Amino acid sequence: MTTNVFFFSTVLAQERLSWIDHAFKFYYQKKQGERPSDTPESEKRSDSTIFLTGDALYSLNEAESRNIWASVLSLPQVKIICDRDALEHRGISLEPLPERFMDQISTLPGDDQKGSPSFWTALISAARDRCRQHPPQIGWLQISSPYMFPSSEYGIRCLTTALNLGCGVSLYACLDGCHIFHTGQNPENRENLGEATERLAKQAAEKNIPCTVTSSRYSASARGYQSWDDGMGTIGSSFAIKSSHIRDVGVLIRQSRDVHLLLSENAGIIYNASHDEVKDPYPGSPLLHDPAVVILITHSPYSTEYAYGAISLAVACAHEGIPAHVIFLEEGIFVLTGEHRAPGESGAITLPELISRLSGSENLQFFVLASSLHKRGMVKNGTLAAVTEIGFDELGALLFAPSDTGESSRRILFF
Repeated sequence: MTTNVFFFSTVLAQERLSWIDHAFKFYYQKKQGERPSDTPESEKRSDSTIFLTGDALYSLNEAESRNIWASVLSLPQVKIICDRDALEHRGISLEPLPERFMDQISTLPGDDQKGSPSFWTALISAARDRCRQHPPQIGWLQISSPYMFPSSEYGIRCLTTALNLGCGVSLYACLDGCHIFHTGQNPENRENLGEATERLAKQAAEKNIPCTVTSSRYSASARGYQSWDDGMGTIGSSFAIKSSHIRDVGVLIRQSRDVHLLLSENAGIIYNASHDEVKDPYPGSPLLHDPAVVILITHSPYSTEYAYGAISLAVACAHEGIPAHVIFLEEGIFVLTGEHRAPGESGAITLPELISRLSGSENLQFFVLASSLHKRGMVKNGTLAAVTEIGFDELGALLFAPSDTGESSRRILFF
């Protein structure tokens, strides 16, 4: 059986819901129909669960977006689980979707209650049940700044729940996510995330469960955290909490190899049955193949660091031998349109120039979703031959890794 897990916590615009719908339709209606008739029944089954919290829940309350969700739920293999506390906090009603799809959409409380698991428990269990490692490793990649965005709070709750379930935990930070490790945080009406991270590490040590707290060296240095470097890979800062470590991004990638489920503010994981269920003569060993990484760039260039950070992460994955597929879509297509010129005498490299230099790199491929270009009346810069224009079918194939690639799973990260 193939299991697909998706997690969304930020606004789900209709454009995103539309390509999600098309990708699922491609996977279930086309690829599943191509399986040989003698394929074992256990491998024919495929379930997809979409977990929604935060502002992603608003899409269930909007008439036009709700119609797209109805199209997604027309596939009986797809299920939606909502964070009930987040729904109530925002005053969101799910009607009439539950009446039409009562077996496919449900809600769970934000915290464990007697006789009912929490939203976070269900999310982690969906991945833990497929894990052959002991203890399973659950990771969170923090890319947005704390307090301004709730994703860091979601990350702490997710990892705390994982720890209570006996899972190893890893908290990685890049871009503005590095601020979660700043010393001296003193919010008035919010949980202190620095203290929460320290508490997470302490609890893991008391339980003798692995715990990693790491931030990207590039991102941390740019934000004033790097104070000293012993020249042997140990980097410290008096502005970072004691449990955190500053490391090169390649170290983060290597650390994440054993992480079975890597989440972020929006993420997905695809498990392939034919490889994940191979008999292992050494129970508890890591997965046989590193998961390929699909990085979706959805933000415009320059106004934020998301696009550059995404490409940097993809390059680091490729350098470590992990196949990385970068897809530009939604507002991310502006990285590829027009002729970019760095202002004044800055000498800064533009993103199209960076992509051209990376052309032909081993384990690294670039794509752009044609519908995102057409929606905006734009065309791709003709000099970017390294970027392949794709339709919904190709997008579906990239998201849902075919079982004959040798991959046991595929990670999807949104930037």
